[in-house]
Amino acid sequence: MATGCAGAAGDAAPWDLVLYISGASPHSTAAVETVRRLCDTELPADSRLTVIDVQTEPTLAAQDRVLAVPALVLRSPVPGRKLVGDMTDPDRVRRWIGLAGPATDQQPTGQRSGGA
Repeated sequence: MATGCAGAAGDAAPWDLVLYISGASPHSTAAVETVRRLCDTELPADSRLTVIDVQTEPTLAAQDRVLAVPALVLRSPVPGRKLVGDMTDPDRVRRWIGLAGPATDQQPTGQRSGGA
């Protein structure tokens, strides 16, 4: 099921992500929630997230050489790559797709961290 991301405004190029899951397992549900949240809040609005259940579409998983789920495939921007395994930690997924560090660690412009 391909869906657009609500996304953040901006001039950044769209992203194309494919999330492979297995049914409605707890790991699959958590992966969908985490990736959807990041997609909707941090990626450009014209980005696309496709969720594929390997139980119903095994040939699509084979085309992307997905051997374990959940698996997130980044098709664009290039280079493409895969993240496999636990996706309950949004900061881990954020770092993997190349976004800035944890949302809670971002400081307002003009502030410095550390001592004098």
